[in-house]
Amino acid sequence: MTRIIRPASRQGRAFTLVELLVVIGIIAVLLGLLLPAMSRAQQQARQAVCASNLRQIGLHLMMYANQSRGWLYPVGPKNPVTQEYATLGDDLGLPREKRWPVYVFSPPVWNPPILLCPSDFEPREEHSYVLNHHLANKNVKASDSRAGELTSPEIVVMGEKYSTRSDYYMGKDEFTKVVEPYRHGVSYGSNYLYLDMHVSTTPPDEARSGTDPWDPPLPPVETP
Repeated sequence: MTRIIRPASRQGRAFTLVELLVVIGIIAVLLGLLLPAMSRAQQQARQAVCASNLRQIGLHLMMYANQSRGWLYPVGPKNPVTQEYATLGDDLGLPREKRWPVYVFSPPVWNPPILLCPSDFEPREEHSYVLNHHLANKNVKASDSRAGELTSPEIVVMGEKYSTRSDYYMGKDEFTKVVEPYRHGVSYGSNYLYLDMHVSTTPPDEARSGTDPWDPPLPPVETP
């Protein structure tokens, strides 16, 4: 009698429900470990781009200063009562083509891309940074190495503003309302451009030390 030999089945063994759950659990753990690291890397990348923007703005401000007797940025006429210079932003109802970026950047444009921080989503008036208006009112020039007890690496020229604010300048009694200390997180703080043209990220507690840390310890001056 002929014996019939059947071929072995090639069908693989399927995963059991328990094995699938174990694999899914391992994937979930790995994602839980990787996603925060990826988020931090993205945050640091945006922070680096923001710092680069401020450095480029600083170069444009220095070129403007070289042509404007040392003035770091454009200002309007002085108020005879308050002895403060007008700001060339939207607070005076100025049209966009007459605001300070138009006088600093070439070709003239009111909203160059470098005025936007990638961590600042939909800022008002398409800019993320605000100038320190104390410098004009205290007659601090681009070539100054110090203002009172502060040296040029300690004097803030520009920082990051709240997204909801349309300000172009930060002036008297406006620090807590205008300056954004948490743009890149509670630990990192925000980026700042200083008078020696370096940019650094300063933690919120350090950036907010004093009632108005952007105000150089100098009396206002009568003439530019």
